[in-house]
Amino acid sequence: MVRLVKKGDTYKPEKLEASIMAAGASRDVAKKIVSSVKVREGMSTLELRRQVSDLLKNLDPKAAHNYVLSTNICQGL
Repeated sequence: MVRLVKKGDTYKPEKLEASIMAAGASRDVAKKIVSSVKVREGMSTLELRRQVSDLLKNLDPKAAHNYVLSTNICQGL
């Protein structure tokens, strides 16, 4: 398992897929993004969210907008 910087979280592809789908993307789009992100040890969750956002903008712009809004709310921005 790859550990992310924030709170020592462990990267869980199924959790990422669920958050992408919660933003409105289809399961197929979410799976495509999860398989495309490049996760590495010590990576920040911010960097992971940026990768997801960039990929999602090309595949489902509306879901990308929702994803950015939801991650900003979670951060208190």
